Amino acid sequence: MGLSLTNPRRRVVITGLGVVAPNGIGKDAFWDAVVQGRSGIDWITSFDTSDLYCKIAGQVADFDPADYMSPKHARKAGRFAHFAVAAARLAVEDAGLDLGKVDPFKMGVVFGTSVAGSGNITDEVYHHYEKYGAETLEITSPTQTAPHAATSHVFIELGMKGPNTTSATGCVGSLDAVATAAQVMRCGQAQVMVAGGTEAPISAFGMATLCRQRVLSSHNAPPQAASRPFDDSRDGLVLSEGAGAVVLETAEHAMDRGAHIYAEVRGYGSATEAQHLIAAVPHGHELAHAFQLALLNGKVGTEEIDYVCAHGIGNKQYDIAETQAIKMVLGQRAYNIPVSSIKSCTGQPFAAGGAWELVSSCLTLGTGLVPPTINYHVPDPECDLDYAPNHARQARVDCIMMNSHSFGGTHGCLIISKFA
Repeated sequence: MGLSLTNPRRRVVITGLGVVAPNGIGKDAFWDAVVQGRSGIDWITSFDTSDLYCKIAGQVADFDPADYMSPKHARKAGRFAHFAVAAARLAVEDAGLDLGKVDPFKMGVVFGTSVAGSGNITDEVYHHYEKYGAETLEITSPTQTAPHAATSHVFIELGMKGPNTTSATGCVGSLDAVATAAQVMRCGQAQVMVAGGTEAPISAFGMATLCRQRVLSSHNAPPQAASRPFDDSRDGLVLSEGAGAVVLETAEHAMDRGAHIYAEVRGYGSATEAQHLIAAVPHGHELAHAFQLALLNGKVGTEEIDYVCAHGIGNKQYDIAETQAIKMVLGQRAYNIPVSSIKSCTGQPFAAGGAWELVSSCLTLGTGLVPPTINYHVPDPECDLDYAPNHARQARVDCIMMNSHSFGGTHGCLIISKFA
């Protein structure tokens, strides 16, 4: 994913932002909630949680998929596909992009997802099968539950016929999707790409399996205070659902049509711990390697990084590893720049989280507002950076580093900056 600093056909920029989140649908509602530190976490009411130790999650309310896609397709699709199409449409609208004026074979889609249809449509299909038998199943059911269903629904609804794929690298899925889309464009295969991530993992079965792993927070009351990244009292993640998407264009295409440019995609790096499917290695060496690859790939110096939009999910090991990696890469500067986690108010939506980070980071570049890490009250001696506790702040931010960390030990780091 090499960067050409002069050729606008090879520079990739972000021109549209779309969000479906528990604390806001659309970039404006989402951004207002993130900056104000307004949590989207609440009690689960869609199923019985009496046997679960964690009874809270970030659920998207007041959402009708038929507002964003064909009602016929919406009836058959899973919730994770609904969210993907909605986020993609919102991003395209925000970009002011007339898709009818672009060669459909020069437009493509890449979405990331971790659990795909497992949290919603797979459960429904299985219960229908148990009750009524295989002969009554909708014939598209196997396709609707697969990870690529979300990407497929997006390009069907938007009429995009160019490069497309699905990233299934867990929580890293969104950042992988953006990196893949950017590489496709730098190779000249597309002028416009929609990239992001989507998840709908909140179900009785999904929550039960995560409770069995003991990765969820037990701070049920009040729900809004449960997600506590970097705080010494943190005890696990809070699950959420939703999607995020961005419109990527070559700088040439965006400038030719006079588009508003939020940011330029600079560099991406990934690495893995090769250690365990759940537990993280707290020393952070592998994440530091991903950071360094992203800096090298984007030809960005460590002195250029003004803010780190952190993965920060409230897991003891993950938060320590992230802190250590930032210090390894940025040295003493790590103590002089803000690091914050928007997941303190959104919860952790697996693959969609990276897309939410990216949308938030684009808006930080435009406004200079650094979102807070809410619920931060008791400092952890092993997490000793400036986490922008509890209140947003104004700062000069021209270049941002963000990362995601998947179960299995995979790390992904993306760097964006103002376009100049």
